[in-house]
Amino acid sequence: MPEVPERTELRGRPEVGNRAVRKVTARFLPLIGLCYIVVYLDRLNIGVAALTMNDELGISASAFGFTAGIYFWSYTVFEPPSNYVLTRVGARRWIGRIMVTWGLVTIGSAAVQGTTSLACARILLGVAEAGFSPGMLYFVSRWFPRRDRGRAMAWIVAFICLSSVGTPVMTYILDLDGLLGLSGWRWVFIITAIPAIALGCTVVAVLRDDPRDADFLTAAEREWLIAELEAEERETTDAHGGLGFARALVHPRVLVLVSVFLCVTFSLNGFQVWIPQILAQFGLSRVQVGWVATLPGILAIGPVLWWMRHSDRREERGVHFAVAAAVAAAGFGIAAVFFSVPAIAIAGFCVAGVGLYGAMAVFVTIPSSFLTGAALAAGFGVINGFGNLGGYWGPQVTGWLKDTTHGFTAAIGVYGVVMALGAGIVLALEAATRRGTAPTAPAAGADKAAVS
Repeated sequence: MPEVPERTELRGRPEVGNRAVRKVTARFLPLIGLCYIVVYLDRLNIGVAALTMNDELGISASAFGFTAGIYFWSYTVFEPPSNYVLTRVGARRWIGRIMVTWGLVTIGSAAVQGTTSLACARILLGVAEAGFSPGMLYFVSRWFPRRDRGRAMAWIVAFICLSSVGTPVMTYILDLDGLLGLSGWRWVFIITAIPAIALGCTVVAVLRDDPRDADFLTAAEREWLIAELEAEERETTDAHGGLGFARALVHPRVLVLVSVFLCVTFSLNGFQVWIPQILAQFGLSRVQVGWVATLPGILAIGPVLWWMRHSDRREERGVHFAVAAAVAAAGFGIAAVFFSVPAIAIAGFCVAGVGLYGAMAVFVTIPSSFLTGAALAAGFGVINGFGNLGGYWGPQVTGWLKDTTHGFTAAIGVYGVVMALGAGIVLALEAATRRGTAPTAPAAGADKAAVS
C-alpha cells in the first residue's frame, strides 16, 4: 500500500477544541450507537424469524429472499424526499419520527399471514425507515470536525457490530412460541420494535440540531466548534464548488459511489439476512446458530476501530476502503471453498465480517469530503438510497441460488466477487483522480482531492 503522508498541520489542536469534541462525543455517540443497534436489529429480525416463520407460512427460499429485500425498494424511493424534509425540520425531530414510525410498522409485521402480507409489511418498513442513515451522517457532519468523523463513524459501526448480539437473543424469543396464542417469530417482531419507539422519543429529547444550541458546551468551546466547522465548510466549497440539494443529487462522483455502495449492501445484507439459515446447514442448534452468527460482528470491532483511526491519521479513504473490501472478498472466498468444513467456513465468515464492517465504516466518511450541509444530506441520500438496492438483490440472489443449487456455496462466492468489484471501482476512481480525469460536477471548481 502506498504511504500517504500525515498532514502535520492538523496534529495540534487547542485544548478548548479537544474538550469540545470530547463533550460532543460523550453526549451524542452513545445514543446514536444505540439507535444503530436498534436499526440493525430491525433489519436482522426477519432472518431469525425465518427459522420458523417460513415453514409455518409456507414461504420458499426465493420468496423469502424477495420479501426480505423488497424493503429496500421503498426505502430507495423515499430516501431523497425524506432527507429533503430533514434539512428543513432538523435531524433531531425527523430522526425521532423515523424511529417511532418504523417501530410501529415492525409491530404490525407480527400480524402477517403469508408472502403477500409480509411483502407489504416490508414495503411499509422501507417507507418508514427511509432517511435514517443519511440523517445520522448529516448530524455527525454538523457536530464533528472532519478529522474526527472517521473515528466517530468507526464507533457507530462498532455499535452496528454489537447488534449481532441480538441474533442469539432473538433465538431465545422464538422459544416464547404459544405465549398469548402467538407464534415465537411473531414475538420477535413485537419485542424488537419496542426499543425503536423508546429511542425515537429519546432522540427528540437529547439531540440538538446545531452547535449554537449546545448548552452543554462552554461559550469558548461552542465558539471554537462553530468556527472550526464553518472553516471546513468554506474549504470544501472552495475545493469542490458550492452545491445545492438538487445538484448534489446528480453529482457524478455521487453516482459512482452509488455503484460502490451497491456492492457493499449486496454482500452485507445478503450475508446478514441469510446467515442464520446458512449456519443451520452445519447442523447447529437454534441457540448455537444465534451465538455463532454474532462472531463476524463482534470480532470486527477492534480491527474496525484501528482501521478507521489509521484512516483518520492518514486522512485517506479510498485505499483504506479498497483494502477492507478485499479482506471481505478473501473471507467469503475462504468460506465458499471450504464450506464443507464448518470450522474453516465460519473462520472465513469472521474474516469477511472484519472486511465488510471496515469497508462500510470508511465508505460513509467519503461523501463529506466533497459535500457539505444540505448537499451532503442529498448526496448521501442518493448513495444510501439507490446503493441500498443491493440490499434487495443480495437476499434475492441468495434465495434464487439456494433454490437452484440446493446450497449456499455459490451465493457466498458471489458475495466475495461483488466486494472485489467494489474495491476495484474505488481504486479506479483514485487512479483517475490522480490523472485528473475523475468525474466532477459541472461548474464545480477545481476538484483536486481524491475520494480520500
